Amino acid sequence: MKQMIINFRNALAFIYAWLVLCTVLASSVFGVKELSVSFLLKLFALCAVGVFCFVGCFLNPKMQKKGFIFSLTIFFVLIVPIEILMFYLMGIFVGGGSILMWVLFAAAVVISYIASIVIDNLIMKKRGNVYTEKLNEYKNSNGNV
Repeated sequence: MKQMIINFRNALAFIYAWLVLCTVLASSVFGVKELSVSFLLKLFALCAVGVFCFVGCFLNPKMQKKGFIFSLTIFFVLIVPIEILMFYLMGIFVGGGSILMWVLFAAAVVISYIASIVIDNLIMKKRGNVYTEKLNEYKNSNGNV
C-alpha cells in the first residue's frame, strides 16, 4: 500500500507539472493571456483521477496478473468518461463541442490504445524469444536436449 501511495505521489507530481507546462505553451500559442486558478485546480483534479486510475490498473499486483491488455482496457474504460466530464468542466468542450474536437479526442484515444497494444505485442514477442533462447542455452549447457 505504501508503495502505491508513493507511486501515486510521484506520478501526480510529474504529470501535473508536465500538463501545466503544456497548458502554458498552448495558451501562449492560442493567445490566451491568463490561466485561472479554477482551471489549474480542475487540471489537478483530472491529473489526480488519471493517476489514481493508472496506479490502480497498472501498478496493482492483482491487475498485473490479468495482463497488460486487460489493465489497458480497464484504464481506458475508466479514464475516457472522466476526461470528457473534466473537459466540459474545464471549458474545453464548450456546449456540445465541435466535430473537430470530438474527432481529435476520439483519434487520440484510439491511436493511443492501438499503439499501446502494438508496442506490447512487439515487446512481449521479443521478450518471449529472448526467454526461449536463454532457456535453450541453459538446456544445452547442462547436456539436456
